Amino acid sequence: MFYRRLGFVLSLVSGATSALGQAVDFESQIKPLLSDRCFVCHGPDENARKADLQLHTREGAFAKLDDDLVAITPGKPQASELYRRITATDPDDLMPPPESKRKLSGGEKELIRRWIEQGAEWREHWSFVPVAAVEVPPLGQVAWPKNEIDHFTLAKLREANIEPSPLARREQRLRRLSFDLTGLPPTLAELDDFLSDDSPSAYEKAVDRLLGNPRLGERLAVHWLDLARYSDTYGYQVDRNRFVWPWRDWVIRAFNDNLPYDDFLTWQLAGDLLPGATDDQRLATTFNRLHPQKVEGGSVPEEFRVEYVADRNHTFGTAMLGLTLECARCHDHKYDPISQKEYYQFFAFFNTIDEAGLYSYFTPSIPTPTLLMTDAAVKQKIAGEEKQAAAEAAELAKGSADAGEAFEKWLAERPAKATLPGQIGHFPFEEYKDGKLPNLANESKQASSSQKNKIVPGKNGNGLRLTGDDGVNLGIGNFKRTAPFSIALWINTPHHKERTVVFSRSRAWTDAGSRGYQMLLRDGHLSASLIHFWPGNAISVRTKAKLPKNEWHHVAITYDGSMKAGGLEIYVDGKLVETEIHKDNLYKNITGGGGDTIVIGQRFRDVGFAEGLVDDFRVFDRELTGGEVAQIHDGGSLTAMLAKPADAIGQEERATLRDYFLATANEPHAAQLAKLRAARERVTKLLDGRGEIMVMEEMRLKARSTFVLKRGVYSAPGERVGAATPGSLSPFPKDAPRNRLGLAQWLVDSKNPLTARVAVNHFWQLCFGQGLVRTPEDFGTQGKRPTHPGLLDWLAKDFTGHGWNVKRLLKQIVMSATYQQASETRRALEVSDPENLLLARAPRYRLSAEMIRDNALAASGLLSRRMGGAGAKPYDLTESFKPMGHDKGEGLYRRSVYTFWKRTGPAPVMMALDAAKRDVCRAKRENTATPLQALVLLNGPQFVEAARTLGERMVSEHGDNIGAMVRDTFRTLTSREPSDRETALLRRLHDEQLAVFEKDAKAAAAFLSVGESRPAKGLAKPRVAAAGVLAKALMNFDESIVKR
Repeated sequence: MFYRRLGFVLSLVSGATSALGQAVDFESQIKPLLSDRCFVCHGPDENARKADLQLHTREGAFAKLDDDLVAITPGKPQASELYRRITATDPDDLMPPPESKRKLSGGEKELIRRWIEQGAEWREHWSFVPVAAVEVPPLGQVAWPKNEIDHFTLAKLREANIEPSPLARREQRLRRLSFDLTGLPPTLAELDDFLSDDSPSAYEKAVDRLLGNPRLGERLAVHWLDLARYSDTYGYQVDRNRFVWPWRDWVIRAFNDNLPYDDFLTWQLAGDLLPGATDDQRLATTFNRLHPQKVEGGSVPEEFRVEYVADRNHTFGTAMLGLTLECARCHDHKYDPISQKEYYQFFAFFNTIDEAGLYSYFTPSIPTPTLLMTDAAVKQKIAGEEKQAAAEAAELAKGSADAGEAFEKWLAERPAKATLPGQIGHFPFEEYKDGKLPNLANESKQASSSQKNKIVPGKNGNGLRLTGDDGVNLGIGNFKRTAPFSIALWINTPHHKERTVVFSRSRAWTDAGSRGYQMLLRDGHLSASLIHFWPGNAISVRTKAKLPKNEWHHVAITYDGSMKAGGLEIYVDGKLVETEIHKDNLYKNITGGGGDTIVIGQRFRDVGFAEGLVDDFRVFDRELTGGEVAQIHDGGSLTAMLAKPADAIGQEERATLRDYFLATANEPHAAQLAKLRAARERVTKLLDGRGEIMVMEEMRLKARSTFVLKRGVYSAPGERVGAATPGSLSPFPKDAPRNRLGLAQWLVDSKNPLTARVAVNHFWQLCFGQGLVRTPEDFGTQGKRPTHPGLLDWLAKDFTGHGWNVKRLLKQIVMSATYQQASETRRALEVSDPENLLLARAPRYRLSAEMIRDNALAASGLLSRRMGGAGAKPYDLTESFKPMGHDKGEGLYRRSVYTFWKRTGPAPVMMALDAAKRDVCRAKRENTATPLQALVLLNGPQFVEAARTLGERMVSEHGDNIGAMVRDTFRTLTSREPSDRETALLRRLHDEQLAVFEKDAKAAAAFLSVGESRPAKGLAKPRVAAAGVLAKALMNFDESIVKR
């Protein structure tokens, strides 16, 4: 029997046959051998290729080698170096080399010989060939087929001389259909209605009803969440919670709304780039941001930013193309025609967003770019407040322009000396007093500093020499983003490092977490920034010129409260200097992250201003004018202007004095400035109160270059590359942009050979447990060939030809006789097709983790039907690797698709039942059978509670009628009538347990106390407990947890 089974498997996998005259098929028999045994050294990987022999292309395999040898000479095995080498007796000549452990068997060598002898027919790998129209196999007059799918499966069965199975029992078909389309069992009412409907269309009506059920979206979403590596936490060691569940809800809505699958893919890849993109289209792109993210100390931000881009690349390849792109990250792919350069050309499509390599440790800020979660009403409010703020700004400008008369009056009566109001800090650093550095503007707010920062000769008297490790905390400066402020100081830098913190009002060690503001020296250039989350939620400017080293220079920044980079200016030596805008997108608060006061020269785990000199540090709670900055720098230029006779004041000086007048002495201007700030505050209040979610958005100011990374290492850039797709696949559409939208257009183009095949395979897998291609993650040369190639291509062509209609595709599949077959096996099938590759029967396999849990909740009546919202926390999360508290009330009973998913501590029940961990993209789950699974179902609080609740309902409905209770419990959990033998067995179990509980009231009370739902009052506890044990036993019954 072993040999008969082995022979069948070989005939399917390689087509090996003892009939020497039968034609050898290259695609199914020879290509897998070449890929598995030869491509490592003679395949697509140019750097690993030996002897310059290419066996992955026809041209390479048939080309002349050194010494006029030819690897393959069609029709002549003995003249083919390939055949000579695989049959060599000398170990030095033998291929594959003995040490490779890739030895060919005698049968495989003979297969290659016959193939060469028959002419060495060569075809491209099946999945890289465009999907062509396929003829539906004619079957003659036969009643079994119900649609075109059956023509393909029956034709295959006829080739193997196997008969299909009859239709499954009606109740079995409804149960199968309900789980496959909704993930839930049919109710007894649904079952009775279906069984009582004798019309020929009864089954189709059930299909249509279930396809219209909103539970369909919840069912289909689970598989897509696995592909998308969805998790409610960031992952890695810290594994903080993150706000991404609105994307999960979008996926459910998309399936329920039957969003065309090409749009489903396009929105997730590039919804933000669609013309006039809606919030839903932008939200869909969260798909690309669901990878794990890092925050742990010592992590290199750029290293992990590159990892995120790579993850997006790999997920795109696996989920949408069915390719193992990750194999080409460090070198050319060893099996598929994807070079390392082409990998990074794909990479370039995803390397275009303004993101950080680390998320914020100290704040809950969402990694940028983000989408604010607003509805139409809130959008309208925000737009109204922004319009009002713009009107106030216009009024301020108008008032400034109309202030000529008031200015002239002031000028005629001008003060003799310039004063600078609004100064809240003035630190001359002359000496330490009682360990503090005095603040001449406010004696109660002195600066604190380690005296390792030494008092040394400064620019004006003494100054401070900084260690870079010991900050000077000024105790002031906690400005909001709507608050104008100015900061001025003298500095002398001894070096031009990549980055140096001059001062900051923030806490975190990377810019990503620096909620606040800062001044840095970056390669000698002064940089000023206000930050909510770097880099995408910030404003930042940088000087074009470098600050000279080893010289004293006066530096000032002024900010007008506008939340725009244009309102942030840098002065050097009293003059406004030219800057470049690096970031200009600040839309959330810069306070609330700790680090609420200005610190000079040091920041936690950042590069301090080591050996830098500072002096005369001043802080103002308003925007200084250029004249005021100059006054601080030179100590008297503004006063000198005021001292001049009126007729000696030039036009530039008049403009300077006019600005000074408006800023310090014009009450209407001050009043209007207060109105403007109040209007901005109203805008920020609306924005700050809104949640936000990570999405994709192209960089606003400057695109990022992409390079081939040597060995895949982030810090080893090689050749610069642009965005492109592999030459071995379909051509990039001529008019498509070279961005993610263009990539999406290429992906769903009719010429793309992979997308529709991969999609159809996913949906087939959802209904049959296995895809037509049993390696859904790998359609490349190392993956399995389709069991029914013609059917796969016909479905793919039909799918795209009917608008990528998912519900139509699912209906085709479940309406087929192939799907509706009985799942019982036959002795002949066990011998000839033990893996059911030919689909002579319906598959039989354990339900998914989500279905098993949801089945128990639905059967018991505990299941919450509420859709959407934040992740629910069931009981078992308290027992996970990283325990957390479980929910109270409804959250305990929500569908499993809504279970809160923690990467480092996923729900133990789900993991025991083979749920995907979701650390990476998973196209297929394992299906195991372990004792732990039975223990979970017998003892898990969720299942015990469901069982006792179902028992409670049965006692309430049937009272002393034990027969009816047994029947309905059985039907509820299996969707069929119990046999007489089963009824007797279950009744005996019930009676035995009733006797136990009647004798042991504590045992009954303990059983009924499991779970947080309250037991019904007025029912005998021993009866309820006995009925609950009956239900628990049936929840573990094969037919309850196995799809048949």
